[in-house]
Formats: sequence, C-alpha cells, structure tokens
Amino acid sequence: MDHGHMDHGGMHMPSDGPKCNMNMLFTWDTTDLCIIFPQWHIYSTFSLLISLVGVIVLTAGYEFVREMSRRYEASSAEYANKLANEDDDGRERRSLLWSGKSAGEAEKRQKPIKAAFYAVQVFYSFFIM
Repeated sequence: MDHGHMDHGGMHMPSDGPKCNMNMLFTWDTTDLCIIFPQWHIYSTFSLLISLVGVIVLTAGYEFVREMSRRYEASSAEYANKLANEDDDGRERRSLLWSGKSAGEAEKRQKPIKAAFYAVQVFYSFFIM
C-alpha cells in the first residue's frame, strides 16, 4: 500500500513547557525531574526537598494502611475463634461436629472489608512504586 499521499506534516510535539526526565537509577541530576506525574515537577532544590518530604508522607501513609489491615485481620480472627468456641449461652463448645454457623457469617461480613484494605494497599503500592 502506498501511503505517500498522506500528509502528516502538521503533527508535531510542542517543545515549550517543562519536560520530564524520570530516571529509574540513582542520580544526582535533578534537571527536568518529575515525580509520579508530569505536574509534580522539580524546579529547584527547595521543591526537591518538599517532594522528598511528600514521598516520605506517602510511604508512611502506605505503612499506616498496612498496619490497620493487620490489626483488622488479627481482631477478626480473634472474633472468629471466639465464635467458633462458644455457643449461644456462652458455654465453650469444642465438638468437631459443630458447624460454626456464626463464625461463617462473621467471615462473610469481614471479607469485603479485607478486600477493600487489599485494594487500597495495591493502589498505594503502585502509586509509590
């Protein structure tokens, strides 16, 4: 096929405005450095320091979400164990034949919350990667 008759001469990238230089390797060069988005552009040493603090805050937020997820999972496991070992009268039930109906219902209520914690963690991890 001959595409010689198509004129693409009007298509060009604008050269004015900041360009992003996103290095994946450690470098001291901060010229045209962008963090996460092109709008998060480093123009000076001060903006670099503010951005480093911002990245630290983002990472601390990620760790906070992870810790909250761990605590929720631990408390929900403790609650499920408590339900599995007690019947309606508060008496301990250790029979292997007991169905654990209440524990199963509690687990069904906890799964969406655990899934939400997981989704937030995955989003956060891709965001700060």
